[in-house]
Amino acid sequence: MVPDSQTLVSIGNITSNRSSYPETFRYALVIHYLSIYALILIIVGTVGNLLTIIVLFRRNLRRFVTVRYLIAVSICDIISLYGWNLNSFYKFNISRSHGNIEDISLIHCRLISFMTFAALQLSSWCLTAVSFDRALSLLWLQWKQSFGRLRYTKYYIMFLASICVALNSHILFLNGYHRPSGTIVCYATRSNSNYIYPQWERVHLVLYNLCPFAIMCICNTYIIFVTVRSSRAQAGAEPNQNYRKNLEKYRQFTALLIIVTFAFVILTLPACIYFVFFRNAFAVTTPRSYRFMIQILLNSIQFTSHGINFFLYCFSASSFRHELYGMLREVLYNCHCIRCRFLNTTRKNYRIRRYDKNDKNALPLEHQRMNHA
Repeated sequence: MVPDSQTLVSIGNITSNRSSYPETFRYALVIHYLSIYALILIIVGTVGNLLTIIVLFRRNLRRFVTVRYLIAVSICDIISLYGWNLNSFYKFNISRSHGNIEDISLIHCRLISFMTFAALQLSSWCLTAVSFDRALSLLWLQWKQSFGRLRYTKYYIMFLASICVALNSHILFLNGYHRPSGTIVCYATRSNSNYIYPQWERVHLVLYNLCPFAIMCICNTYIIFVTVRSSRAQAGAEPNQNYRKNLEKYRQFTALLIIVTFAFVILTLPACIYFVFFRNAFAVTTPRSYRFMIQILLNSIQFTSHGINFFLYCFSASSFRHELYGMLREVLYNCHCIRCRFLNTTRKNYRIRRYDKNDKNALPLEHQRMNHA
C-alpha cells in the first residue's frame, strides 16, 4: 500500500452522517472488508505455506529439484505476507490516524520495506527457476546430469537470494528519515521524496513481475509444446509400468508448475499494470477514498498468489496429496499413541494408589491380631 500523509475518511467518522457521504461510505466499507481479508489471507497463507514446507520436506518429495525451489518459494511467501499485506489491516483497523505500520519507527520502515521487496522478488525468481530448470531439462538432455543436479540447487537458491538482498540493500540505509517534529517519513529520503515511489517501485515491478513473467511464459510454452508432442508420440506405444509411473509423475509436476506460474502471473499482473500506467493519472482525477479502495483491492489480489499455493498443490499434484495424507495419518497415529500411553500411565498410578490405600487399611487389623495373640 502506497503511504499517504493525509487522513482517510473512516467508517466511524461518517456513519453518523451517511447521507452526506454516500460514495465515501461505500468506499470506506469496501476498504474495511478488504483489510479484514488481508488478515485472513495472512492466517490462511501462513498455515498453508507451513504445511507446504513440511510436506515438501518429506523423504519422497525432497529428492526432486523442483521441490527444493518450491520450498524456497513458500518461505518467501510467508515473509511477504507480513509486509504491505499486514499494513492494510493495521492501517484501517488498528491505527487511529490511519497511519502505516512502517511509520512507527525508522527500524520498522527499513526492515518491513526491505523484507517485502526482497521476499517478493526472490519468490518470483525461484518460481522462474523452476520453469527454467524444467525447460532446460527438455531442451538439453545432459542438463540433469551436469548442472541440474539436486546438490547444486541450494547454490542456485543462495545465488538468487544474494542478488535480491544486494539489489535491495540500499533500503536498509537510505529509506526513511526523522522530521523535526519527531515523526517518521518512510519510502522517501530528505533530498528525494520519490525515492521509493515511483522510482524504485518501477525497478521492483520489472524485477518482480515483468522479467519473471516473460521468462515463465517462454519456458512454459516450450514445456507445454514438448509435453503434448511426447504424449502424442506415446499414444500408440505401450511403455512398461516403471516408465509409465515416471511419465505420470513428470506430467503431475508439469501441471503443478504451469498452474502455479500462471496463477502468479494472472494475480500479480493487474497490480503491475495499475502502478506502472494508471497510478499517477488516478492520483489527479479520482478521490482519495476511491484510490485507496483500488490500491488495497489490487494488493489483495496480488498477495492472494502468495497465500494459495498450498491449495494449488493439493489440486494439481496427487503425489503432494498422498504425502499430505501420509503426514496427517502419522500425526493422528502419534496422537493416539500418546493418548494410550497417558491412559495406561493413569491407570497404573491409580492401581498403585489403590494398593497403597488397601495396604494401609490392613495394617491396623494386623496389629489387633498380634495383640490378641
